[in-house]
Amino acid sequence: MTVKEWLHGVTLPDTGCPVPQVRPAATGGGAMTPRQIWLYCGSCILLVVVGMSFLMRAASVSPGLIRRAETPQTMGRFAPIPMGGLYGTVTVRELVNYYLQNPPPARGGAFVPRLPKIGGC
Repeated sequence: MTVKEWLHGVTLPDTGCPVPQVRPAATGGGAMTPRQIWLYCGSCILLVVVGMSFLMRAASVSPGLIRRAETPQTMGRFAPIPMGGLYGTVTVRELVNYYLQNPPPARGGAFVPRLPKIGGC
């Protein structure tokens, strides 16, 4: 037995309340006129352009900062990098030296531990 067959014989009791009638909207049944469409689209575009102009001003960078960012810096000019916890801070020179002495494994290759050099050349 399906739900449709089961509900076929079911009737709801009359509560005495009138059934509400659906009235059309004040704008003519919800349809917008071409003038209202142009006004809505134009106001949305204007709002986005004004909002973007304020956001672009907030995201702008001064020419001096751009010049400093484009100028190469020596390793000694960088501030020490905080490593957190027990490690404290590490200079950029120490990080570069560690990377040169312990390069990462090749892509897809297995990690090969380096044997420590003891004496010799």
